[in-house]
Amino acid sequence: MRRATHTIRVLLTSACLTGVAGAVEYSVSSASEITSALSSIAPGDVLVMTNGDWTDQYIKFKGNGQAGLPITLRAQTPGHVVLNGISRLEIGGSYLVVEGLRFEGGALGDGDHVVRFTSGGTNASHCTLRDTAIVDYNPADRYTRYFWVSLYGQYNTVEHCRFENQDHSGVTVCVWGDWPNHHVIRYNHFVDRPVGPDNGWESIRIGTSDFVDDSSETTVEYNLFQRADGEIEAVSNKTGNNVYRYNTFRECKATLTLRHGFAAQVYGNFFFGEGATGSGGIRVIGPGHRIWNNYFEGLLGRTEGIIALEAGEPDGPASGYAPVTDVVIANNTIVDCNDPAFILDRGLDSTRTVLPSGVTIVGNLVSNHSESVATGANPNITWTDNLAYASGLGTASGSGVTLLGADPLSTAADGLQRPQAGGPADGTLASLDLHVTDDMDGDARSLPADVGADEISTAQPMRRPLTPDEVGPSWWNASQGDGPDPALGVVIEAEDADEILDPDGDGSVYMVTQVAGASNGAVIEAPPGSRTDLATGPHETIAVYRVTPPAPGDYTAYFLARGFSTSTDSFFAPAAFDTDPDVNTSTSTTGLFNWEVGATLAYTSGEAELRVGRREGGNQIDAIILYPDPDLTSPDLDYLLSVGPAEPCAPDFDLNGSLDFFDALAYLRLYDAGDPSADLNQNGTINSFDLFRYLNDFLAGCP
Repeated sequence: MRRATHTIRVLLTSACLTGVAGAVEYSVSSASEITSALSSIAPGDVLVMTNGDWTDQYIKFKGNGQAGLPITLRAQTPGHVVLNGISRLEIGGSYLVVEGLRFEGGALGDGDHVVRFTSGGTNASHCTLRDTAIVDYNPADRYTRYFWVSLYGQYNTVEHCRFENQDHSGVTVCVWGDWPNHHVIRYNHFVDRPVGPDNGWESIRIGTSDFVDDSSETTVEYNLFQRADGEIEAVSNKTGNNVYRYNTFRECKATLTLRHGFAAQVYGNFFFGEGATGSGGIRVIGPGHRIWNNYFEGLLGRTEGIIALEAGEPDGPASGYAPVTDVVIANNTIVDCNDPAFILDRGLDSTRTVLPSGVTIVGNLVSNHSESVATGANPNITWTDNLAYASGLGTASGSGVTLLGADPLSTAADGLQRPQAGGPADGTLASLDLHVTDDMDGDARSLPADVGADEISTAQPMRRPLTPDEVGPSWWNASQGDGPDPALGVVIEAEDADEILDPDGDGSVYMVTQVAGASNGAVIEAPPGSRTDLATGPHETIAVYRVTPPAPGDYTAYFLARGFSTSTDSFFAPAAFDTDPDVNTSTSTTGLFNWEVGATLAYTSGEAELRVGRREGGNQIDAIILYPDPDLTSPDLDYLLSVGPAEPCAPDFDLNGSLDFFDALAYLRLYDAGDPSADLNQNGTINSFDLFRYLNDFLAGCP
């Protein structure tokens, strides 16, 4: 696949700024050059960081833009400015934007911050970090504690960023002081945070126990948490009046925890266990919370209940467990989890003696037939109009929960479990909490309403569970994905040989065989017969592939292949380009496709031939990848194979041999009309990523 660096958001911003009278664009290649340029910067100006490695750079981005005229610090090509070593960034001032950076492979010391929204005593306000990735920024000692992104000041935004594999103590994105903050954290991808040895491994934390009585008013929305396992609190709420909405949690051995503070609103979130032991839902501590329209499916045992009401301490310290009071839990859906839907007294002991009280549980739909509705004795709960297909009520009130004899849910086209028209959840809720005005999809509620998170509708959902291609930096999703850069290598479907040779002339040659589950549905299969012995005769058959790698250099050959026994488990791989293969390469004997590592082949220029040969009959080769990195893992190779061979450049609609203004107009018309030819990444959906790709190719000349 040809690399596409989808920079349309940055390019459009810069294009607009160049139309501003007096706006200046500066090219900078170090932290010191950024500091120098800032001495003469003005609202609307842009600092462009040159592509390449930025090692041990301490960037202090300070200044004051204006509303509509921010000062921007951006990568020359998003994702191609790589900060490493002890590089870090401070943002101080107002109306500043940072975008397109990649922090990877560095490490800091105790108490540091990779990105901090304050510099030299000046906090940030109305500033934005976007389209940026922080990956593997880990010290040797995982007990070294520092933070990846620290928000100070007010009205700041962290959006479309990727935070991957933080394996040391410290919060990934943390909100500090200056209450209320009014920050927004949205469309980010928090992925692969390994389990830590103690507390302090949250993905998001808002405040600390010192500020439980302060209001932050921060919004956390449209984020994807994927294997964010650091500790029990993937998200830790520790201040008041925060909003957590429209986020998706997948395979997280953790929970969204309302640990301190008050009056949090938690709605429209999706929680999927997806086989992760210890995956959990929501923990509730403290007063005034509202929890509605959340969908929980397949969660596996983190907190003894999917929604866990924690027992409180009488007159406890700020760092303790404030009693749960005045809480409404309404219109949630809980499906196929291996805990009761609710635990009503979690942590009750000789110290935490205060049961939750003033709690209303109304209009929830439970399809959890192997578990009870609730556990934990608590008479202080008001149950109203809930439906449950469960093993029993447990400690729930029979007057407020109707047990069903059959599952009220069925699998919809989108894979979610939804109630059906005419079923027990359809129009059986006489009243709604004042917060519940729509459902998890964004469909309006009307009375009588439906029980659970989903209001029955034939309309296309406006919201849905998030996937990786909908969050994080657009350049990562488009050109990086979850693996190595496909532009650097060559991907070959083995059945697409340019020539099949028969050196011994007996007519026994490689054949293309259709195989369910193989890449592209086919393989080349070696003909039957005794083992080929090159010491005594010629090759039986050779498959020839003519390739042109992207650049001169050394390429390791990787082969996706399989055998079915010790008599079918090998083939001949080449030791160099343009030579017959003679390296005995073993494969599986179990019928499972595995990636086998071949030789490193030197490439200079022009077209080269890659040849593979039969050694044992019945052996199958599914795909071949040539890549300059000799240490790719199986997931890396699977990713490259999923991306596939090279794609063409963005369409030259008038066929004049170049992209020009008329091609761009033609594409935009097709895009607006939803024409299938506008789906440039061929994923079945016409969206902003297609537009990013076309305009980036057009503006870059699409070589």
